[in-house]
Amino acid sequence: MADIEIVYRSIVRCINERRWEELPRYMHSHIVKDGQDFIAGDYIAELSKTGDVELIIDAVAVDKSQQCIAAAVLVRFKPARVVDDAAIPDKTISFTEQMFNWFTEGKLSKTLIVADRLEMQRQLSNPDARYTPDLITEENPPRDPLDGGLSALELESKYRAYLDCIMARRMETDLHKFVHPQTVFNTKTLTEEGYRDLVQEFFTVIPDLGLGISTMVVDERTQRVAVRIAITGTPIDTLAGVKPNGSAVSVYEHVTYRFEKGRIARVWSIVDWESYTKQMSN
Repeated sequence: MADIEIVYRSIVRCINERRWEELPRYMHSHIVKDGQDFIAGDYIAELSKTGDVELIIDAVAVDKSQQCIAAAVLVRFKPARVVDDAAIPDKTISFTEQMFNWFTEGKLSKTLIVADRLEMQRQLSNPDARYTPDLITEENPPRDPLDGGLSALELESKYRAYLDCIMARRMETDLHKFVHPQTVFNTKTLTEEGYRDLVQEFFTVIPDLGLGISTMVVDERTQRVAVRIAITGTPIDTLAGVKPNGSAVSVYEHVTYRFEKGRIARVWSIVDWESYTKQMSN
């Protein structure tokens, strides 16, 4: 069986070097991207037309049993000048995305991506915007030799217990079991109270909030857990600058957690706010 990490890195290299003719070697004949079916040739043709792109792999976690790779990627992208009949500024933008990639018979067959589209829009609308990427690999300090870390099974169990704590509304009493007194969430350092308030905001806006694990990839070596979370519910107030329309929503969050001494120390989260906005606009 092919080493799927080597295959994934080969795909990224081909895209960066615009070696489109080599991509079929690494892709299944049919590919599902974000729920849409493609013949491999059509998918590659779409990639080649989007504009100048450079993908810089930030961090990967490999689950051989699922034949799945969770990847965080820094994207440097100069869009085609016209997209969907709309003019695009002639500039290169940078943003991050987190993706889950599945492989069949050693070839890419499915990919699910959530990109930081709010950051994309900010840079496209502001020619003076500057961006400093929040990279996962730069936040991976040496392991404390006295801290053996959690096993893969323990990391998965701990994460599921953490999510249960949130959904059961036990954060007042139990959150300290899962997060450090100070935890960094997307560059912002939060106390336990601040972390609790951040999560509670979602319950305030979406009282019937549901959080479901769609996919989880655990990296025991780096003590990281990458998760695709399904967020469901009916918003009753403004969220991410978008007013509710009375309808239920279903969006995804791709999030990576780094554990230290058995508790969450760092969180990198990207929510599909573009999908959320579209659903609230209907």
